[in-house]
Amino acid sequence: MAVTLVLALQAMSAPLPAPPLLALDFDLARYSRFELGRDCRRDDPSAITVCGRRSSGGAYPLAEMARIFEPGRLVARARIVGNLTADIHLENATMPDGAVSNRLMIGLRLPF
Repeated sequence: MAVTLVLALQAMSAPLPAPPLLALDFDLARYSRFELGRDCRRDDPSAITVCGRRSSGGAYPLAEMARIFEPGRLVARARIVGNLTADIHLENATMPDGAVSNRLMIGLRLPF
């Protein structure tokens, strides 16, 4: 009976009104570099300060990123003991009947 009473009271309660939305009016495009200043002051805690520096190659140094992240040949090679290294690579060969044989090769190398 108590559960029924609690459920009835919950159903009768009015929903709370939603809090009012804050109207924000901020557009970074309205401010120029000269208005923001070069010293990047942070003395006003209520102000929004945007600080940064531009690189010599522009905002996105594409040539440097291409050099670092250039796709290349991946080699799975690890040193086992001393100069002995092991590597894993794929090979494929065409058989006389036209079928292609895909192979996973594990190689051991010891320079002499």
